[in-house]
Amino acid sequence: MVVKMERIMIAGYLLFGPLLSDSDTKPYDVTFHVRRGENILLPCRLASGMDPDNVSVRWKSSKDSYLTSGTRVLKYVNQIEVVKTSEMEWNLLIKSVRDTFAANYTCQADQKVILSNVQLLILVAPKIDYGGTSLPEVNVDEGGTVELRCAFTGEPVPRITWLRGDAKQPTGITGRKLVIRDVKRYATDVYTCRGENSVSDEDYTINLIVKFPVEVDVMERTFEVKKGGIFTISCYAQGAPLYDTYWIDIHGKRVTPTAWKYKFVVEPVGAHVPAEFVTLETQTGAFADSDFGTYTCVAEGEGQEARATVEVVELKESTQAAPNCTINGNVIKCD
Repeated sequence: MVVKMERIMIAGYLLFGPLLSDSDTKPYDVTFHVRRGENILLPCRLASGMDPDNVSVRWKSSKDSYLTSGTRVLKYVNQIEVVKTSEMEWNLLIKSVRDTFAANYTCQADQKVILSNVQLLILVAPKIDYGGTSLPEVNVDEGGTVELRCAFTGEPVPRITWLRGDAKQPTGITGRKLVIRDVKRYATDVYTCRGENSVSDEDYTINLIVKFPVEVDVMERTFEVKKGGIFTISCYAQGAPLYDTYWIDIHGKRVTPTAWKYKFVVEPVGAHVPAEFVTLETQTGAFADSDFGTYTCVAEGEGQEARATVEVVELKESTQAAPNCTINGNVIKCD
């Protein structure tokens, strides 16, 4: 049957409840959602043909059995009352609803004739259920399968959506699980599950780290520089985990920054990308004959390392004499 929902003003309370027409003769079912502390009116009307002067009506709940008998309140005396807006109605008013009032309510006449069944649900904001949720950091090997899980409690049941990155871009994925198969290193990022219902929403963030062996490559394999000049060599190191990156000079020693010779710069490639640019620069005029040779970029990971080399060679001055040219009209002649 159709239940019409309207605002009802009774005894100074602004309430929400269904109003039934006099033609309604069948018991009806209705579900109400209400916030804690609000007032709610549970409706009940005598069926057509019932004599209001010769009928007994009682309310009961799935938690507390009988609550009323006629207009007499048996339980929760200070919080519930029977409200009769007409001789045919036996509405139950619950004031300042609390969680214990979430139950199924039945309005019943003599001979156990059911007049109405009301399900009362307390609106509850989404809250993360840690028992069914992944840890804040999840590690997976590249090429494997990862399952990120998120669970929320709340009423109504929260809808879960998944977002990616610091900007929380929608992924289009909904539900309690986010599954990535044959996962690539570029999936390393922060993922947010959002639980949302009519009350509010809540976010939970999971940091996904895709593990893979360290790799390193150089921008140029050979670099030419004049004696007394300067050079800048760079390498690109990636890996998860990536514990350390550095350069080794031609003498097999780890290069450290100095005020007079070397500058050493490590720059992340970008947010959530497990990679770094590692640049080695010499200071002006500090490069000597003994500095030509092989420089090695090293990346250290979990139980292993990767290396790539750059040959720094002397840039030779050209010894070829410039040609002797003459101009005769529009003709240029060189010896």
